[in-house]
Amino acid sequence: MAVKLVAIDLDDTLLDSVFHISQAGKAAIKEAVGQGVVVTIASGRMFSAVLPIADELGIDVPLITYNGALIKSARSKEVYHHLPVPCDTAREVIRYAMENNLHINAYIDDVVYVNKMSEEAIMYRNRYDAKMVVVDDLLKFVQQDPTKLLIIAREDIAKSHVPLLRARFGDRLNIAISLPTFVEIVNKGASKGQALMALAGRFGIKREETMAIGDSENDIEMLKAAGLGVAVANASDEVKAEADYVTRACDGEGVAEAFDAFVL
Repeated sequence: MAVKLVAIDLDDTLLDSVFHISQAGKAAIKEAVGQGVVVTIASGRMFSAVLPIADELGIDVPLITYNGALIKSARSKEVYHHLPVPCDTAREVIRYAMENNLHINAYIDDVVYVNKMSEEAIMYRNRYDAKMVVVDDLLKFVQQDPTKLLIIAREDIAKSHVPLLRARFGDRLNIAISLPTFVEIVNKGASKGQALMALAGRFGIKREETMAIGDSENDIEMLKAAGLGVAVANASDEVKAEADYVTRACDGEGVAEAFDAFVL
């Protein structure tokens, strides 16, 4: 069955290791869009950090951002879906981070709020050109439901806290690693997979007509939800095991190769 909807992760999937999109990748996406295929981005990034990529690709579709917690149109900015973290639960997670001396971002209305301009905060702001605001007390400041929380820590530290966070909050939150140093925390009902299926329903596209491409733990639900799940070669073995197909690496035209094989 022909692929009619493709969702592509950004970091280490569509973007190479220096955060560029290859000309072959751009050309493949442009050709697919020209054939009527809906091509969207599915990222853990905030909307404002995804929008420039959508503009570069020339796609005007609902974008899956914040690990599926927010689906928002690229041009009209219409919100199709927003499932934030309940405020009380968010404050519990912030308290956990503070007690364990972990840096944490809280995202409200596409602004990043932090306790201090730490090394992690500076790295994040510079990498994603994020609007970031330092508040005196993040725990007291958060009085509305944030779209997402993000813990940033050294890779081994981040990995060690995932099972602890899941044991404490797993019944209420979806917790997953994206980049090795990023622990993504969103509403239990939010995931890239759920967002992909919601988008397919909106366009009247069947599950078996969808394809997803990713590399990280937070992509697994999306790869499993799609009719065809594709992992890039640089993905972890855990992600590859859930994929239907493994394409080349993000630095080796993996997205273009997958489009050539299944879409074009």
